[in-house]
This record gives sequence, structure tokens and C-alpha cells, in this order.
Amino acid sequence: MSYFGKFYLVGLDARKAADWLFSADVSRPPGSTVYTCMLNHRGGTESDLTVSRLAPSPQTSPLAPAFEGDGYYLAVGGAVAQHSWSHITTVLQDWKFRCQLVDSSEDLGLISIQGPASRAILQEVLDADLSNEAFPLFTHQLVRAAGHLVRAMRLSFVGELGWELHIPRSSCLPVYQAVMAAGAKHGLVNAGYRAIDSLSIEK
Repeated sequence: MSYFGKFYLVGLDARKAADWLFSADVSRPPGSTVYTCMLNHRGGTESDLTVSRLAPSPQTSPLAPAFEGDGYYLAVGGAVAQHSWSHITTVLQDWKFRCQLVDSSEDLGLISIQGPASRAILQEVLDADLSNEAFPLFTHQLVRAAGHLVRAMRLSFVGELGWELHIPRSSCLPVYQAVMAAGAKHGLVNAGYRAIDSLSIEK
């Protein structure tokens, strides 16, 4: 799923821009993730995406730019990534929102681990407690996967327990290898995006 568009919307007016752009209420605490539609000025849908609220950061890292004000991490399907980028850019310019849109699509990879055994598999790879209490649905955390810093996001498009790992490009291969090694005894297999789509229909 690395072909997804991965953008940061950050700055003093990022929350106002998010309120304009997205159908869901994204004014949640940092660490929250919302699945929502992106809207145009007619209220029509331009795309769907996940929007993750970020805590302000004084330093830039591969997993977040430095910013003041509010910040959101946007993950949007690759087929509409360029369209979504253009639409957001136009809205920011037209409404003169004081914020930036940062494209990190080429800097981050994305692995989705879905299914009943996903917690058991990832618990061997991540240095975090993945229980329901410590890692609720539709939240995200910066954790280490096989020693590499990643953004783990608990969500599922297939109706099963699952997480996404958003990974700096240089760490993608070792993290993938660690996940596959941990999943071998659980029957973990590679699956394409169309497989996820078909399971989403069943959900």
C-alpha cells in the first residue's frame, strides 16, 4: 500500500482548513485517527482518506515535519492522490488558510497487517502494548518496529483486527522482513490491494 498519497497538513490555520475540507469532525486529541470524506465547495465528495491528528513538534523527523499550531497526517488512496493534493492546494490558496501541505508520499512506505492474528504478529515486532486498552481502534502511535521508528495506526478496511505501519523509506525492507518472519507461524501471506477491496465489500 506504499502507493498511497501521504501528506501533512500543518500550521496555524490547519484546523480551519481541515474543518472546511473533511466531512467528519477531526478536532480530536493528538493520537486520534478519523476515516472521512474530502469535500468540495458544493458538499460533493472528492475522495476518502484517513486523517490523523498530530502533536506539535519543534523538530522535523521522517514521520512528521516541525510545525506550530495544528497538524494532521493524511493518507489517501494512490489512485486519487494527485487529485487530492491538487484539490487541497486549491482550497488552501482560495481561502488563504495559513498552513502548509507537505507531500511525503515518496518518503514513506505503508504496510497493512490485517486479520485475527495481526495483534499476535505485531506484538513480536513492535515495542508497544497492542491491547485494546493501550491501543484503541482509530488511534496512532510512534513506536519502534524491529528497532525502526514507525507510525502504527490501528484501523481496518476489511472488518478484522488490523494495523497499518507507516514507515520511513529506508526502513521499509527490514520492517517488512521482521513482520513476515514473525507472521510465518501464523500463516501470514502477502496480499494485494484488490484483495483488501474484496474483503471490504464483504465487511
